[in-house]
Amino acid sequence: MGSENGDRRGPSESSATASERAFEIRPVTLDDLEILIDIYLDTATHHAAIDPEWFHVPARDDVATRLRGRIDGRGPTGEYVAAIIDGQMVGSASVNVEDAPHPGSMMRRVLTAEFGVSVVAGQRGRGIGRALIGHVEDWAAEHGIERMILNVAEGNVDAIRLYHALGYREYDRAMRKSMTRS
Repeated sequence: MGSENGDRRGPSESSATASERAFEIRPVTLDDLEILIDIYLDTATHHAAIDPEWFHVPARDDVATRLRGRIDGRGPTGEYVAAIIDGQMVGSASVNVEDAPHPGSMMRRVLTAEFGVSVVAGQRGRGIGRALIGHVEDWAAEHGIERMILNVAEGNVDAIRLYHALGYREYDRAMRKSMTRS
């Protein structure tokens, strides 16, 4: 076990103790499914509180199906890892290679991967998310990925601050409109 933060640790984390920074990042397995579901549901609760119009807390069985697919999908087009502190899983991250645009599309064909990261409440702000992102970025670079993308709610200001510190910037603009049926 060691610190996976390396030089990705920013000045805001320099006051953390060594025990807060020391953790292991490892690939997940089906044996991890139940705790991964707990982490996902913790993150879903966090997101639903930030933006209840867009996010909700899904049923545990539905999350199990989704995450089992991510675990089974580990390989050349995706990775799924967990952060472990003192034997306890405290976060996870996944990255998946996006389908290339159709040759007839006006979009440039840039090999792109989308990632997501979850850190349980009580462990956020300790460099775990930063290290998980660094890990999936390294995986992406090793697999020839040219661009990383993610989705983040406007209200998730702490996450946005982290993504900016890691060099991510806003691109395009997503818009939504709620449609009510009469």
